[in-house]
Amino acid sequence: MKFHSSVAAVGLVLGLAVSPASAQDILGPWTGFYIGGHAGGAFDPNHLSFTDQSAGQDLGFGSKTGSRFLGGVHGGYDWDAGNLLIGVEGDVSFARDINYLASVRGRLGFPVGPFLLYGTGGAAFEGAHERFTVFQGDFPGIFNFSRNVNNTGWTAGAGVDYMIGPALSLGVEGLYYGMGSDTSGLLTPAGTAAEPFLVKDDRNFGVVRARITYHFGLW
Repeated sequence: MKFHSSVAAVGLVLGLAVSPASAQDILGPWTGFYIGGHAGGAFDPNHLSFTDQSAGQDLGFGSKTGSRFLGGVHGGYDWDAGNLLIGVEGDVSFARDINYLASVRGRLGFPVGPFLLYGTGGAAFEGAHERFTVFQGDFPGIFNFSRNVNNTGWTAGAGVDYMIGPALSLGVEGLYYGMGSDTSGLLTPAGTAAEPFLVKDDRNFGVVRARITYHFGLW
């Protein structure tokens, strides 16, 4: 009798260990409002290609591209959806030559112990400051151009958060931004003539950033 009672007790403990915890136990720390900050890098945030339309076809092109360090804030709300989280998040980031990079996204999360794995996607908005130069082979002048562009597109990605305290989490996420492309014509004076050229701006890039987030949740 004692043996059977012990086996039953062990079975009950194992059953509780392997059975799904209640949604409140799993999702409690993650549900509700949250705010935080993030920092990371935007990789190749603009690609400028050049087409010479002048008669001499002798214009050269130079542009600064590469990665940019960015930082910003984020906030949102997560709802309990059984053993999943459904939420909405907004964020805004800033960097050199990026006046703002913002998004409004949906989130679908799956908790695994103190971790939250999630996918996210939504609308993205960007304002950027572009600087580039044009020069002609036989003309000593170098023409510097500067312009502001504003784009609307989409973003999607995934991330993981780790709860390090009752209401504080650290995480990392990767996002891809599809901001489209546009082509514009510019004129630069070459001697007494105007030399036309086209600049095509492709603004599709990736962002990887670390996050720290305070979860109001039930507290």
